Amino acid sequence: MKRLRTTVFLPEEMERRLRQEAVRSGRSVPQLADELLRDGHGARGAPRGRDPLLDVIGIIHDGKLAEGIDEALYGI
Repeated sequence: MKRLRTTVFLPEEMERRLRQEAVRSGRSVPQLADELLRDGHGARGAPRGRDPLLDVIGIIHDGKLAEGIDEALYGI
């Protein structure tokens, strides 16, 4: 994989949080930024991983999804 150097302009608050997390986790800012981008974190810091709502596709057999939504999504 070819590594490229680039410049990213961040709002001050986002840069501050990125630096704090890098210090907290013992990683460099470039390492952390690379991991966050690779893992699909958005600007708000929420992972964009697999949507748990995808797990409910096909479980509606009687049209009453709401009755079992917590169990289907969270196992409770």
